[in-house]
Amino acid sequence: MELRNIAHSNVSVLSPKQDSVSKSNQRQADYVAKVHQRRLIFIGALFAVVILFFGSQILFSQRSYSQINQQVEVNQSKLAKQKSTEKDLKIQLNQLQDTNYLEKYVRDKYMYTKPGEQVYNLPVNDTAVQK
Repeated sequence: MELRNIAHSNVSVLSPKQDSVSKSNQRQADYVAKVHQRRLIFIGALFAVVILFFGSQILFSQRSYSQINQQVEVNQSKLAKQKSTEKDLKIQLNQLQDTNYLEKYVRDKYMYTKPGEQVYNLPVNDTAVQK
């Protein structure tokens, strides 16, 4: 037993003496608790870094995917426009191979006439068109 004085008091308290074995066990338990706490912090930090890395990869790939989809849509619209233009040009090519259409086209566009034919240009009445 050990006799201890309480601070600022005239009273002494009798308490059992602690063994050095129990102190070393307590120190060992404290050390183990600190090691577990350090490991938990390290594992948590490592987990957070892995989550941040893969999260950023997911966001980057999502943004890249959306940009590629936009490019695909733009290219598809351009392709549709080109196909429409190609179709119109094929129709025009087929029409230009027809002699009757070709004569009519040349007459309208270049004001050509047949020999002995007279062409009269009439003025366009703008007031009638506006009504």
